[in-house]
Amino acid sequence: MIPSSFVVAVAEAPEPVGDVSVGLGAVVLTVAVVGFLVWVGYLVLNARRRSVPQVEETPPNLQPWLSDDELENKRLTRVLGAAVIAAAVLAISLPLYWSNESNRQASAEEAFAELYVEEGEHWYEVFSCINCHGPDAGGGGAPFTEARSGVQVSWAAPSINDVFYRYSVEEITEVIVYGRAGSPMPASGLDGGGAMTVQEVEQVVAFLEHIQIDQAAVLAEVDPAVELALNRIADGDASVAAEIAEQEADLADILAAPAVFAAIESFPEEIDDLLSGDGTCTRESAELVTMPCRSPGQDTDRDGLTDVAERRLTEIAAAMHENVLARNNQLELVRQPVYDIVFVADDAFSNSTPTGEPIPDLEEAETFISALDADHLTLGVQTARQDAFVSGVESRLEYLLEAARERAWDIDFAAVARAMSEQSALDAAALFEARGESTQATSYSSDDARRAVGLFNAYCARCHTAGYSAGVAFEQGHGTGAWGPALIDGRSVVQFPLFEDQVDFIIRGTNFRENYGVNGLGSGRMPGFGQSLTAADIELIVAYERSL
Repeated sequence: MIPSSFVVAVAEAPEPVGDVSVGLGAVVLTVAVVGFLVWVGYLVLNARRRSVPQVEETPPNLQPWLSDDELENKRLTRVLGAAVIAAAVLAISLPLYWSNESNRQASAEEAFAELYVEEGEHWYEVFSCINCHGPDAGGGGAPFTEARSGVQVSWAAPSINDVFYRYSVEEITEVIVYGRAGSPMPASGLDGGGAMTVQEVEQVVAFLEHIQIDQAAVLAEVDPAVELALNRIADGDASVAAEIAEQEADLADILAAPAVFAAIESFPEEIDDLLSGDGTCTRESAELVTMPCRSPGQDTDRDGLTDVAERRLTEIAAAMHENVLARNNQLELVRQPVYDIVFVADDAFSNSTPTGEPIPDLEEAETFISALDADHLTLGVQTARQDAFVSGVESRLEYLLEAARERAWDIDFAAVARAMSEQSALDAAALFEARGESTQATSYSSDDARRAVGLFNAYCARCHTAGYSAGVAFEQGHGTGAWGPALIDGRSVVQFPLFEDQVDFIIRGTNFRENYGVNGLGSGRMPGFGQSLTAADIELIVAYERSL
């Protein structure tokens, strides 16, 4: 069993009780304070009236005062009566106030916690956590350049709506503050060089705690995660082939760039002249190219574009469609809606959105010009530096072709089952030698090996397999080590001579500066899976890791 401190539960706060007594206590206490202040004011004013200077200017210490009978009867009785009444009011109000103080503090704490969660959700969006981990924190992808190949990939970002079943608050805080080197996870806290203050980090953590799914949902995700990991292995060849095809298409684009650029090279300058030239401009069209319009031309539909400009922009859009979209794979999907347009001289809304909403011609022209300028720049750079771009793509392509030959992601499940069974026999002998306890070795089937590999890939490979998060093509072999240590060449057995010790380690994870295994010193980075996986699944993972 893992420590109860690792259990994350978001419970409903109890409904406030004693609302009536809370109001009564506050009212009584307020009345008592007001009464006391009135009484003090009365005494002060009364004393001032009695101390008005007499005509004879008799010194105050010689002036006559109340007699003993009057002082000790009427005056003293009134004062003592007022004191008794005030004491009674306080005796009643203070216990009422005290009895409800815990509810008041609980309500304030609940309101403060809700504010922290709301602010945390805000920072989750502002600091772009949502872009990689998803709106519901269920995981996603982050753009990243894979270091070995230089290929732009979508790095698998983990789900964090279940992260507190694996990590503590302190461990998650450290990841947010300092990031994870070698991955797209940036250092976001001030101490790590980021922009988030200590309070903002705490609020994001509070938000993540608030959105944690329940444990049943966490356990229900295991089988789909295993199936997804196994399908990734089965589809490895197709995945790598797709990566190769993309690089080949990029290479073709770069080789074709000079011819495409030559066909569109004059367009930006021509558009500037067209939208600001005498007889072809309007004030609005000239503003698009930040130039003056000295002699406006005819604008039949009064849309800000002259009839001449609309006809020529339509011709240029068709030329961009023919030369750029038809001959450049990178830009085809991005620019299809932008260049597939026409401008009609007597229609101020010649084009529309995919949902049928009309677009003003001047607005469409601005979008078109912006896209054309960007593509003109891209193609111009590709043309000017073609050799460098070709070299880069060829290097990436060579890497992927080698990955297709090596097939480092692939697994022989029958061989894995044999290795797991052999290691199980060695583990049984080690237990007998260490403790004199006899245990029967486990014989694993290919189905056991499949699930073990699926579990490892779904829950362990992110840290323990180099290149795993970048995609199948970039894997360096199971257990080769990434953010976590390598597990190949029997290193698990060296670290944990006994099988059960490694099982306990995976259940609990590591804590900072706490020892584990043989000479292991915890950093807090190894999560505990005792709340996310069953004991049987953890034992399968251990059996597989010990066989590597």
